[in-house]
Amino acid sequence: MKRDISFERIVSVDSSIAFEAVRNFDEYADFIPTCTKASLISSKPPIEVGQLEFNILGKNYFIQSENTVSNDSVKIKQLEGPFDSFEGKWSVKKLNNETCKIKFYAEFELPFLLNAVVPKSLIEKFSDSIIESFIKKVT
Repeated sequence: MKRDISFERIVSVDSSIAFEAVRNFDEYADFIPTCTKASLISSKPPIEVGQLEFNILGKNYFIQSENTVSNDSVKIKQLEGPFDSFEGKWSVKKLNNETCKIKFYAEFELPFLLNAVVPKSLIEKFSDSIIESFIKKVT
């Protein structure tokens, strides 16, 4: 069963600062809860391949993704990782010199057993903590 998460937030920060925080995923371990390592594996613009490692409840997980970078968005597609499928998109839209809109949407499918035991509320809580960490980073 596919699940999704999404958010949209207007933030009082220049769009270029917000987009840099989204784009520089090799710095995610510095501010995303449970992310223990982030690395850029390859970069052939507009495609970047990166890997994020997480420790959740004492278990290590990683996701390797292909990220297609444009002027105001990053499309994410899992290459390897814990999901049966994962695709997402960050976008940052300039509203004026001091304000922008940050949007994130992801659609994913958990393995059968995880899907049966992981409640939507837990996914939303984890997603909210990641999103709040981005907002805190840029403001």
